[in-house]
Amino acid sequence: MGTLVKQECFKLLKKKSTYVLPIIIIIIMLALAILGNHYSDVFNLKESFKGGFSSFSWVVFLMIIQASTIISMEFHYGTIKNLLYRNYSRTSIIGSKLITLLIYSIIIFLVFIIISLLLHLIFNGETSLTEHSKNHISLLNSMLLTALGTFVGMWLVMSLTLLISCIMKSPGVSIAVGIVFYFAVSIISGLLTTVIDKWEWLKWNPLNMMNIMVQITDNDTFKKITKLELHELFIGNIIYIVIFLVLVVVAFKKKNV
Repeated sequence: MGTLVKQECFKLLKKKSTYVLPIIIIIIMLALAILGNHYSDVFNLKESFKGGFSSFSWVVFLMIIQASTIISMEFHYGTIKNLLYRNYSRTSIIGSKLITLLIYSIIIFLVFIIISLLLHLIFNGETSLTEHSKNHISLLNSMLLTALGTFVGMWLVMSLTLLISCIMKSPGVSIAVGIVFYFAVSIISGLLTTVIDKWEWLKWNPLNMMNIMVQITDNDTFKKITKLELHELFIGNIIYIVIFLVLVVVAFKKKNV
């Protein structure tokens, strides 16, 4: 397994998107920080910082792309045969890919958190990171909680994206499904709330689980919408992620080479 993980990390490092997309996101972060510094009435630096200067939103798209291609490209270029000829089990192969994605996602989140802190110190250094606000959450804790909620929600989207990429041959389809799933929460939030009010058991649907990204920093407000406590959202996300990833392994083992 260790050898496979090293190989997957090497292949990931060879992809241009591994570097190009994060650099683009960093440029966007810098642009928002500069705009917030010059036009504070339009771009609130505090709110931008809480969202990692928009990096926490963009990183979801980055990881959807990585998740959709890490499996499908092996079959597209036929490189999966080379791995199978070396007597690696399909479970080990897919396991190494999941571990590689986990490592990359953790590193990329840490990078964006560090850059967010640096941008805050440069452009808004007079504002305390540790001073508690009216909702009893400091600016730093709010940013870290947002990052955590986004990370968990992102892996829910990624696990579904991985499943689609195993079933479909085109990486474009899995990318589209992942993006639609990510936006679906905000698009149908009103309808979802109405449906959950009528049939409360539907509060456990995966779309509702995505609300962890916002409820994690404002539990009192959003639990009235989701009908779930924060710990229930965490548990629900983990269960769905595990279910989707188990289905990924099953689909990968049955996929024709």
